[in-house]
Amino acid sequence: MRKAIPFVWFLCFYYFSMEAQETITFKADLAKKELEHVATDDLKANQFYDLKILGVNTAFVAVVVTTTDYSLTSSTPGLLKSLLLKIPDSGILGFISQESDAPKYGLIYAQSMEHIKKLDSLTKRSNALYEVSNDNAEFRTLDMVKGIQKKAQLHLRKLNQVFNTTADILQPKKVDYDVLRSNVSQSYHYIQSAKHYYKTLLENSDLSIDSSVANELILYSSNLEVLSESIDLETSLRYFDFLVGSTEMKNYEQFPELLKASKDVMEAKITLINTFTNDTIFTKKIDFFTKKGGFKFDFSTGFFYNNLNEKSYYLESQDDGRNRILEEKGSNFDVAIGALAHFSYQFKAGLRGGINAGAAVSPLDGITRYLFGAGVLIGREQLIGLNAGASLARLDVLSNSVESENGNLYVPAEITSAPTYKKSKWGIYVGLTYNLTRERKK
Repeated sequence: MRKAIPFVWFLCFYYFSMEAQETITFKADLAKKELEHVATDDLKANQFYDLKILGVNTAFVAVVVTTTDYSLTSSTPGLLKSLLLKIPDSGILGFISQESDAPKYGLIYAQSMEHIKKLDSLTKRSNALYEVSNDNAEFRTLDMVKGIQKKAQLHLRKLNQVFNTTADILQPKKVDYDVLRSNVSQSYHYIQSAKHYYKTLLENSDLSIDSSVANELILYSSNLEVLSESIDLETSLRYFDFLVGSTEMKNYEQFPELLKASKDVMEAKITLINTFTNDTIFTKKIDFFTKKGGFKFDFSTGFFYNNLNEKSYYLESQDDGRNRILEEKGSNFDVAIGALAHFSYQFKAGLRGGINAGAAVSPLDGITRYLFGAGVLIGREQLIGLNAGASLARLDVLSNSVESENGNLYVPAEITSAPTYKKSKWGIYVGLTYNLTRERKK
């Protein structure tokens, strides 16, 4: 039993090592707006991979990744065809009207100014931290990461004091971020409501107020409009979320089990967004090819050397009343242009091998050669093929009526040309083919 224990441990270790999740890593250069040192990794078919992006500050850089699987298909060559909510403003003023026991006009204005100061404090603190974070976008050391996190926590504690107007000594060590975020929204809504309140008073012609009060209302209303012009709820909440995100920021973003190639190629679209400025930093498309894809069917076109060529003959008269048949001197090979259909097995992303069949037409004699053989295809999306095999063609050969004597061929003197007939002949071929136009299909 004891002897079996090491063996069991070995099996467990082997199993978990085989199942260990692989991670594909890229490094983002925010200054150059690109992914540096991108090596296109090949993926094993139907296996999950983690995607890790280094050099980003997760507090203000959002990484959005979308993946699409494609099959690579070849169009049939012509020769073979013959053979084969935006958030709305609330602006609600339900707590006050001119007919209620409302606070004095000046008190509402003063409170509005306090809320403007609170939101200004949020803007200044978030911008200050953003400048520090943006200068150290990669955060190469753990100390730099911890430094930003501590600065963010300090800003939020100070901000909590501003919004709750409590003394620093009474400030709790832990800030309730949800409550503080709600306070940010309430400040914005109070300002909007105050603006609506003053506008309503000024537009109401039944108000029995003297000119000094009217002037004061105009002053309050105009100042509020000017001072709150740049205040936007969506922006304020985005700044606040940046501060909170900075308390737990990392210098990388990792997506568990995101990549999985089930077809020939998987395209990953990686978009980096600056959530602080709400701008897109850059977008990069990366192709991942499968390491093994099983059996594939493709087409290629190219040039084929073969030894099938139609011979030409001429006649030479003899003294015995016969004409001797002589062969014209010429090449004993042919080069044709054609296409192949490949049925191959993909050993890895850039290499596959198998059998093929096709046809080629010689520009010299216009005769079609039918091709049957094997070969290899090299390349990921664009293919180069090296092929060899047997070729078959219908060629003119000498008729059986030709007389043979001592290795010479003769016909009667009255025949003025060498008699021939069509015959299927086998030969060999070697071909160099290519496919540069394969299409991606989902």
